[in-house]
Amino acid sequence: MKVYLMPKIFYGWWIIIASSIITTYNGGILFYGFTAFFNPILNEFGWSRAATSLAFSLQRLEGGIAAPIVGYFIDRLGPRKMSLFAVTVLGAGFVLLSKVNSLLSFYIVFIIISIGHSAGFYSVGATVVANWFVRKRGKAMGLVTGGVGLAGTLVPVLVWLINQYGWRQSLVIAGIGMWIIGIPLSFVFRNRPEEYGMLPDGDVVQEEIKDNTKISSSTIQARKPVNEVEFTAMEAIKTRSFWMLAVGLSISFMAMSAVFVHIMPFLESIGISREKAGYVVTLTIFLSVVGRIGLGWLSDYMDKRYMFCVALGLQAIGLLLFANIRTFWHIILFLVTFSPGYGAPIPLRPAIQGEYFGRRQFGTIQGLLLSISTVSSMIGPPFAGWVCDVTGSYRLAFLILAAIPAVGILLFLLTPPPQHKVKSSVRT
Repeated sequence: MKVYLMPKIFYGWWIIIASSIITTYNGGILFYGFTAFFNPILNEFGWSRAATSLAFSLQRLEGGIAAPIVGYFIDRLGPRKMSLFAVTVLGAGFVLLSKVNSLLSFYIVFIIISIGHSAGFYSVGATVVANWFVRKRGKAMGLVTGGVGLAGTLVPVLVWLINQYGWRQSLVIAGIGMWIIGIPLSFVFRNRPEEYGMLPDGDVVQEEIKDNTKISSSTIQARKPVNEVEFTAMEAIKTRSFWMLAVGLSISFMAMSAVFVHIMPFLESIGISREKAGYVVTLTIFLSVVGRIGLGWLSDYMDKRYMFCVALGLQAIGLLLFANIRTFWHIILFLVTFSPGYGAPIPLRPAIQGEYFGRRQFGTIQGLLLSISTVSSMIGPPFAGWVCDVTGSYRLAFLILAAIPAVGILLFLLTPPPQHKVKSSVRT
């Protein structure tokens, strides 16, 4: 047998492009961009910041409950069907959100949005990319999530739309845009390369026989890349590594969720204009590409745990600087530290998971990990909003959040790969 790289463009790269575009738009209008809607909604209804932020916690709660179920269905139904469902529901949720007139209806519609969000996008993208890449998984994850760095460019667009047409009409535009972009690109997704006569990373097995006839797809489907482990979900949750990884991820999510819900309200509260605050969000996301692609690429050659520790250290430094912003130029220091520290864990999480537990039930194991990490991402936004309501400032909240990544660093240093028998491999 011999392994060689395909002369044509490996289909996995097209999957990366499609997944990156869909998740970028989703991130631009929801995870990163919804901060632009925060104050306009707050001003119209007069709700407290803590009460409004609770919607994001409900989203995290639904996502945490649904994550294992979503992961199971991604493994069973494939990424295409799940992506189509997610895109359709999320777009409908944005349109419905434009009609709310009470805090209760705001919460209910946000749960609908959360169902769409948790059913696809990052979960689908990470799973399908993990299935198509093994040796180059860190680089591939970095590229698919690095594209999301462009999501920040949508924040000023949302700010402009809200200023021109109001927040309600802007939500309708965002929802329809999701359908236009997401539905066609969902059809690009394929489950596993073995189902199409290929192997991950673009490697192909060819039998060395006289007529150069290639091995059949069924034969290739039975083969695995060199040194690939295969855990079931039940096997994974019985390992110490799974739980250490879950808690470490939870810590990194707490600060991230708080920052991206409250970054614009915080900057406006210290005298920075709404337009400039929108550009700060854009730059934060854009500069996160350095961490996503840079540390993702390095993780293919260095211990992924150490890369994650570097990211958490940058997060802590960035949050300390963020809590002490006094003038606009202080934001530069925040951007060059927090941004790559925030961005790196996004590709590193699935890359570490794939290395530790393999592809066999990647979606289900991912869902379990994300379900556990949901707890901290639920705490972050209302905690920061509550501190601001009580003290009149966000500073104390971000100082407290800055201390938490140190615990995550310790956990990752103490999380070695689980012991598991390596499956048979393909060799030359």
